[in-house]
Amino acid sequence: MDTNETSLNEKDFKIADYYKPALPEGKYTITGTQNVTSPVTEKFSITKNFYVSANSETILPDDIFSVYPLPEQQGDFSGTLPFMVLNNEVYPWTRHWTDDIEGLPVPWLALIVISEDEQAVETDVKYSELVNLKQAGVFFPYNKNPASPCKDDDNIHILTIPKKTYTEVMPSKEDLPWLTHAKFVNLSAAEDSIAEQNGWFSTIIANRFIPSAKNKALKSSVHLVAVDGYLNAVINASYDFVRFVSLHHWNIYSEKTEEKSFVSLVEGLNQNSAQVKEKSLKPHYLRSGEKTYSFYHSPLLPLDSPRYDNINGEEKYTADGRLVYDMENGIFDVSYSAAFNLGRLITLSKRSEAEKIAAWRKDESVKNHLEKLDGAMGLSLYDLKELCKKITENELV
Repeated sequence: MDTNETSLNEKDFKIADYYKPALPEGKYTITGTQNVTSPVTEKFSITKNFYVSANSETILPDDIFSVYPLPEQQGDFSGTLPFMVLNNEVYPWTRHWTDDIEGLPVPWLALIVISEDEQAVETDVKYSELVNLKQAGVFFPYNKNPASPCKDDDNIHILTIPKKTYTEVMPSKEDLPWLTHAKFVNLSAAEDSIAEQNGWFSTIIANRFIPSAKNKALKSSVHLVAVDGYLNAVINASYDFVRFVSLHHWNIYSEKTEEKSFVSLVEGLNQNSAQVKEKSLKPHYLRSGEKTYSFYHSPLLPLDSPRYDNINGEEKYTADGRLVYDMENGIFDVSYSAAFNLGRLITLSKRSEAEKIAAWRKDESVKNHLEKLDGAMGLSLYDLKELCKKITENELV
């Protein structure tokens, strides 16, 4: 298999522009021969044809590792590009349907995002009925694949959209190589069912942010579609609609909430920090058991207050060591301390990182213990090992 890799950390993560299969889609012929020399000389030969083909009508649920956002999820996704991660690292490049662009193969798949306001029509049909969906006024360049694994009664999802919508949502041929990539992830710290995989995945990203409406949960559907026959074709004026076979689809509900958006949060940083601080006086229970009140504000807001190291004996590498003492009011500001603790919890939530930290702490503990033994006994570690060896071998006089 051919890849174009950019290695960030070869042990944990790799990313590649593409991952070509060893055998692209197509018909192949294989011939096997056998020469027999005893008891008589004779030659046997057999020829077989076989197909390598990607399923261009459906995709198995087991082939999908994850999608984002999750199906039927509701929230503010106005700045989100949906994407899909596949267990099969070569799937987007199994078909060589057009020439490469600057050395990069063009995937035959794309993710398109359609909102409920764009007059899309979705329906399910049987696989045997696909050839009957070519109608006047509807562009549907579907050709039945002779090697398709689908059965006649398999359900196929169909998406039909206005031609205007098609021109707005369909990525260009030049964009497709940038919307798809392969990646390797070290799965050694994952769950057993995932750790058994080889770590290679392919990712397909949509080229359109999820549409959102203010004060309304706008439904959008994300569809995985084949681009062969669409991007390299001219859709003339006689067609009013474009029809796709949707290999996989899911729905998302996005509501644009201005007060919670990233833009509004950043603009909020312009507020006077003292005002924000006054509004954020929080109950604070100290480790020693006392009850008090402390200031809390966003850690992104500058705080004009002197920092004091080693407050109450705490070092900087602890949460309490990040407390700020407000001399004017005689109380603590816990903002940086809370941010420090949150960052530590996020890091420890990643199993692989937590294991590395635990191993490092164990090594440091053993090292410190040996150094204390060395100082208490007046012997180096080497001399201590030699002494123990002589005692074991009864050579100590």
